[in-house]
Amino acid sequence: MNKTGRLVRRNHVDERNAVGLAAIGGVAAALSGARPTGFAPVDVVIVFVAVGAVIWAAASAPWWASAIAAGVAGVLALNPLLTVLGAVGFVGGLVIGVQRRDHGELRAVVAAIALNVLIRSDLQGFLGLSAIIGIATGITLFAIGLRRRPSAIRRTGWQAVAGVGVVAAMSLLALGIAGIGARPDVTQAARQAKQAVDTLNEGDYEGAAALFEDASSGFARADGALGGPLALPAHLLPGIAQNVRAGADLAAAAADATSAAAVALRQIDPATLKLSGGSIDLDAVRAVEAPLQRVQDALSALRTTVDNTDSPWIISVLRDELDELQADFDDNEPRLQTAIDAVRLAPGLLGGDGERRYLIMFTTPAEARGLGGFVGNFAEVAINNGSISVNEFARRSDLEEANLDERAFCSACPEELLAQYGQYGFDTGPDGSFGSRGWSNITMPAHFPYIAEAAQILYPQNGGNPIDGVIVMDPYVIQELMRYTGPIPVPEFDLTVQPKDVAQFILEDQYVLAGDDGYSERVDALGTLGDEVISRLLSGSLPEPPELAKDLGPLVAERRLLMWTDNEAEQELLDRVGLLGSIPDMGTDGGFSVSVTNGSANKIEVFLERDVDVEVQVADDGTRTLVADVRLTNNAPAEGLPRYVIGNSVGLPDGWSRLLVTFYGPDSLQSATVDGEPFELVRFSEAGWTGHSAFVDLSPGQQRSFTLTFALDARVPGDTTPSSPTIWEQPLTSR
Repeated sequence: MNKTGRLVRRNHVDERNAVGLAAIGGVAAALSGARPTGFAPVDVVIVFVAVGAVIWAAASAPWWASAIAAGVAGVLALNPLLTVLGAVGFVGGLVIGVQRRDHGELRAVVAAIALNVLIRSDLQGFLGLSAIIGIATGITLFAIGLRRRPSAIRRTGWQAVAGVGVVAAMSLLALGIAGIGARPDVTQAARQAKQAVDTLNEGDYEGAAALFEDASSGFARADGALGGPLALPAHLLPGIAQNVRAGADLAAAAADATSAAAVALRQIDPATLKLSGGSIDLDAVRAVEAPLQRVQDALSALRTTVDNTDSPWIISVLRDELDELQADFDDNEPRLQTAIDAVRLAPGLLGGDGERRYLIMFTTPAEARGLGGFVGNFAEVAINNGSISVNEFARRSDLEEANLDERAFCSACPEELLAQYGQYGFDTGPDGSFGSRGWSNITMPAHFPYIAEAAQILYPQNGGNPIDGVIVMDPYVIQELMRYTGPIPVPEFDLTVQPKDVAQFILEDQYVLAGDDGYSERVDALGTLGDEVISRLLSGSLPEPPELAKDLGPLVAERRLLMWTDNEAEQELLDRVGLLGSIPDMGTDGGFSVSVTNGSANKIEVFLERDVDVEVQVADDGTRTLVADVRLTNNAPAEGLPRYVIGNSVGLPDGWSRLLVTFYGPDSLQSATVDGEPFELVRFSEAGWTGHSAFVDLSPGQQRSFTLTFALDARVPGDTTPSSPTIWEQPLTSR
């Protein structure tokens, strides 16, 4: 009887035979290829000992326990031969039960069959399903069998189990201590690696390298902790060993990746990449590509390691930190690829493959056009093997005068440009020649590639050299560039223009200083300012590219600085960095923008105030509409300024503004009102958007309010994602 007074049946077992059969069954199981720890020598020993112990104990287990184990194994086996073996074991168990005899050896054989079938099964279930069933079966057989052994043997067996349990518990405790010790290093290293990515995005290669080095040291310490003496015993624990090893491998991979990134970035010297004395060292630019590629390769290698280590049992802090770090790397990859593509294409853009010529158009939003402002001056710049020279700097009117002498043709210009804007000077001659006001209105489209393509076609016909690209910049770009040149004297007005005041000077002050009769003086002043800015920029030294990009980046985002070339790969890169000036693609939630073009030949848009509100409204039936409210206010005075500023050429009183207003949106306009009254709009297409335009007059101080409603596709039922229409703005003055 046991301690509870219940009778426990004792089966007679020949211990030597039981041990022999256990050894045979253990060897067979060890040959199965099972990998409870992932380290072959240890796995062979663990499988041999564990399976052998269960078989030895099962020699005294009830017949039904062994029979059920064999039957379950046969049913779950995915191999016909294994299924047959399981059935044989099940029959053997039944024989023992029918004969009601000890048959200790047969009980052990049945258990050996059951365990060897189970250990070779591979169920298509959740992770470790086969192992869980096999381990549960083995524990059950061992406990039931050992319980029916003599007390002395039983005591020894449980002591052995307890010893194994104590060792396992101590191993887990030591692993926990190692994990706790590694956690601060992992957390800090991941934080430093994320900061390194952000610093790299800012172009600070030295700072990013230092942070990657610190991160590598932290991950290396974590690797040392997870692979050190405290964690070593855990390498013997089935199910734990693989995860400890994988955790150490992940930490080591993170250390290697961040170290490789740091080493690569240390090879980049941004000081060699800046414009100095009108030249850029193209060999230094080319040398940047390889280190950046190595950074990308290192981060990709870490991603591969993380992806391939798919066990959910990895030490949680390490896995969580690396998952977050990997997400940061994934977000950064497009930017890093853009940087690699930029240094790969930059030598070509800078004349490394032969001279490049660019037309620079200086615009001013004081007289608005769809792109921003009309062209006041232009420059032709040549770049040969990184050396920059200015071939010409002149007024836009010079191009128009040249066109009167030698008419240009724009028949090859973009069709949408000609269809909507040809009437304003692009294609008005009886022979299809370029109109006399074409250069004044060339920036009427909002889509810059149309403008650049037209300029490339027209410029050589009006006296210029063939060009490879077009650049546009407005007074706010000039103001930013003058931070590098310093103040510039303008003797025509007996003053010195400070960098912080140059936009104000170009947009307003020059007109006030010149008055109604000082046109020539004003033109000469702009020429002096422009010549000196370019001369100083080319003879001096610009900041390193990261700082230059940081200074000019906001102006690119505002569409004040744009660039186009006739090379498709370069266009794709320029589009990625925002320089191409394309109208953005419209998403499923629609989009909206409004642009104004001066229709009265004055400089009155410095007084224009624009307010735009856009929202997507959803009706109870799921119908969606995009509603745009636009308010335009003319804050110009009726007197007190030169007529060149507030006068006009269309017969309106001083201070009045005539605007060609264009609303861009989906091709689904339902209604349009101005000051609450319906009004007609001319519809046209431009770069995937539908434009709706009309001329509007505003008296001094007057505000006109426009409301446009567009139909949108209904949302999929249940989709509660907030609507996000595409919005972009025409760059006007910043008063």
